[in-house]
Amino acid sequence: MAQRMKRRSVRRRNSTTRRSRISRRARKSAKSGFSIGKKIFPIAKNIAAPVAFIEQISAKHRQTLGTAYTQAPIGQKLKILTNIVTGSTTGMNFFKDEFQAPLSQLKISNIFNKWTTAGAAMIGYSIIAKQANKALGSNILPAQSPIKSIGKQILIGGGIGGLLDDKPTTSTASQGTANIMPQSAMQSMYTSGFQGNDSTLSGLN
Repeated sequence: MAQRMKRRSVRRRNSTTRRSRISRRARKSAKSGFSIGKKIFPIAKNIAAPVAFIEQISAKHRQTLGTAYTQAPIGQKLKILTNIVTGSTTGMNFFKDEFQAPLSQLKISNIFNKWTTAGAAMIGYSIIAKQANKALGSNILPAQSPIKSIGKQILIGGGIGGLLDDKPTTSTASQGTANIMPQSAMQSMYTSGFQGNDSTLSGLN
């Protein structure tokens, strides 16, 4: 009887020890994850707005350029992106040997895009998580503040980029970028050409 009680006591101690080890590991893992998150958060917050802005403002231009952009070396891509950003915002293109982006027409409807949707969703999560944790009396849904901060930056960057994101109407290019112009300019060239031909024909008649 005494040996049986002793074995039960040993099993209880072993079970308690295992649970304690598992609990310590879980706390250590959570602490490690939180520490990594704290290091990543400032970086993510700082780059969120610029990344969303540049990606959105250049999205349609890059699609129009096609392989002329995707197959370009990194240096050329940076020049094209610079022209897109400065051309769309100021009408000035610094690199004359690359795609000349026109000044944006500021289309309000373009504010609603994938970046602003993602940013709004992150802000929404933080609000819901805060209320849920308050109701449950526990931090079940974590990281409300960091997610909200990053979401705001994404919303701002994506919104401004979308506002300046005019859709170029050039045909897809397969090589080079300096010879690629917005169709509005090309159309004016064709129109003036046709008008010149008409006047020439009328003169001959």
